[in-house]
Amino acid sequence: MENLKNNIVNLDNEFSKEKLFDEIYDEFFERVYKFSSYRVNNKEDAHDITSNIFIKIYKNIDTYNEEKSHLAVWIFTIARNTIYDYYRKKNKFKMISIDKFKDFFSSEKYVEDNIEKLEEYDYLRLKVQELEEKEKMLISYKYGAELTNIEIASLMDISVSNVGVINHRAVKKLRSEMEAYYEK
Repeated sequence: MENLKNNIVNLDNEFSKEKLFDEIYDEFFERVYKFSSYRVNNKEDAHDITSNIFIKIYKNIDTYNEEKSHLAVWIFTIARNTIYDYYRKKNKFKMISIDKFKDFFSSEKYVEDNIEKLEEYDYLRLKVQELEEKEKMLISYKYGAELTNIEIASLMDISVSNVGVINHRAVKKLRSEMEAYYEK
């Protein structure tokens, strides 16, 4: 990460820009993809959105100002806005992709345990979708993008302590729902 900071200041030629982009891509691709997949309905759309996010990052890399925000905050602001654009175009709003769970069926050990696990994930996914929008976004940032509370606070324009409170309440709601599910 320190290497990224040093390269941001030195964007005076195209080679430097490409090198910096490669480092950003390597550092953030997985987190951006996870964040996208938490927010959209399927794997293909998550891949497309992630590609669009990195295209925007590349095109705008020379506008990044580390004095205004942390690099991760800048990147996930682009990610959030790209996903908003996706939903404006598609006029739909889903959350976690069911494709994440199809791996349970790809193993040769297609047994009752896998089916039960899939049902648990489906139920949890449904309960996450029922959360308030602010809670869903925070869950996506925290567990999809693996951002810190400080980064999330900056992205959501709320205090760090409020991030902790919202996360605690959302997880508590989900835990309560899952406990009820297991008691059935």
